[in-house]
Amino acid sequence: MSKKISFEEAFSQATSEALKILGVVVSKIVTDYLEAKYSIRLTKTMNNPAALDEALEHAIDGGRIIVERKLIYLLYEKLGLDRTLTTNQSISDLSSFEEKVNEARRRYSNE
Repeated sequence: MSKKISFEEAFSQATSEALKILGVVVSKIVTDYLEAKYSIRLTKTMNNPAALDEALEHAIDGGRIIVERKLIYLLYEKLGLDRTLTTNQSISDLSSFEEKVNEARRRYSNE
């Protein structure tokens, strides 16, 4: 019998893993910067993904898209969710990072 992961744990793991694509040194710098400047603990932003989005935009500008895309991919994978919303729409069709996180939360809580 497998234990179901909590949304918070999946989000925390996905966030940590997504930042690793920046490399160890850069991800540490970004994490420290965000925590110092915006008082944001990256792994605790599941209830305010817009704040994470804004902080990443200020910290790494265009690199935020890469990190957020990876985070969403990992989050859906960890939650065991299909990234297809309908037969003709995928999660990448949603416009904002915040919408994608909230959609994952909604779908996971309905399972």
